[in-house]
Amino acid sequence: MSNLIHIVYISISHRDLSEKELSDFLLDIRAKNKKLDITGLLLYNEGSFIQVIEGEKEAIQTLFKLVKNDKRHTNIIELLTEPIAERSFPDWSMGFKVINSKDLEKIPGFSGLMNEELDSKALPGIAKQVVKLLNSFRQYT
Repeated sequence: MSNLIHIVYISISHRDLSEKELSDFLLDIRAKNKKLDITGLLLYNEGSFIQVIEGEKEAIQTLFKLVKNDKRHTNIIELLTEPIAERSFPDWSMGFKVINSKDLEKIPGFSGLMNEELDSKALPGIAKQVVKLLNSFRQYT
């Protein structure tokens, strides 16, 4: 049986990040993820992040603890944690895309997840939507 899991979360940056800051941030993430055999996708939209990280359960849980303590962002909400049979992003130490409202409109069935205020009552119902969003970006990037 596979020991792979993925965690999907959203968060808010303390401030809008420049292209240079995002680039530097990604270089650091990719180097660390490669060493830990962690893959995933990070989307950024006007100060909001949505990320999926996938890999061995222990490595992912350790990484997510670090994510929750990272002072560069706040309002970290874990949307989904579940075992997976295989990786969705096996070749990406961390895929990345800056997205905007027009990008989001291209994705069938997308409701504006990264542009709306979320309340805790809605979270359990959006897991499938989040996975659909992330998988859609494999097609659109």
